Amino acid sequence: MLSKKSEQFLNSVRMELMKRGKKDEDIEAVTDELRDHLTQAEKRGKSVESITGGSPDAYIDSISKEMPFDHSFIKTMIGALFAILAFFTIPRLVAGQFEMSVERLIFYGLLIVILLPLEFWLLMTMLKKYGHTRQGYFAPLLIAFLGFAVILAGEFYLRANEGASIINLDRHMSLWLGLILLLLFIGFCAMHKAWFYIGVMVYLVLPDLIARILTDQPAGSKEFVNISSSIFLMLSVVALVGAMAFYSRFKKNSH
Repeated sequence: MLSKKSEQFLNSVRMELMKRGKKDEDIEAVTDELRDHLTQAEKRGKSVESITGGSPDAYIDSISKEMPFDHSFIKTMIGALFAILAFFTIPRLVAGQFEMSVERLIFYGLLIVILLPLEFWLLMTMLKKYGHTRQGYFAPLLIAFLGFAVILAGEFYLRANEGASIINLDRHMSLWLGLILLLLFIGFCAMHKAWFYIGVMVYLVLPDLIARILTDQPAGSKEFVNISSSIFLMLSVVALVGAMAFYSRFKKNSH
């Protein structure tokens, strides 16, 4: 059983190598070998510094330089970018309220170019710093909440200040185009076993899709909003219970 400091160092190595785009199998091989070294060192009464030479950051740099860059990391990031664009677009199409202004295009561009990379950097930095601690488990929730707050604030701002639409589809065309893109998205993700993206998309689309099936009212009507909000709330409760169950199981298996 490694000490808390050694476990923290292993986690820092893993997070930093992931951030630098190294292959998963290479990361696991390096951390497994490092774990063996740390275990033997602790048995001999030595510290982490005896392995790292007194500078953990320099040690990680030296390891990283010897490992090849994982080019699939670039494909993963590009796939994530297209998934995010789909998350912004398909739910609005299915709801039948697809309108696009210059202001909204700029807002979405800022989210993709600035907010998402910033959130990724913050997440990796906090996980590297705190690892398997209470702060480490809390970090993703905090970062996700802050990102959601920024997006929500932007949506409220756009509703009050958005200019004329440059793209405007009628309700039926918007719905059918949204359903076609939804099926293509799910099919593509299933081919690449990206089940998380499918789950997120279903979570975002299902409330408005059910509301569209149950009422002919426009997306901004009270009836549509009530149905959509109720379904969204139920899905949120299910997601929360599932996340708590997963965390409980993970915590149990880690002891």
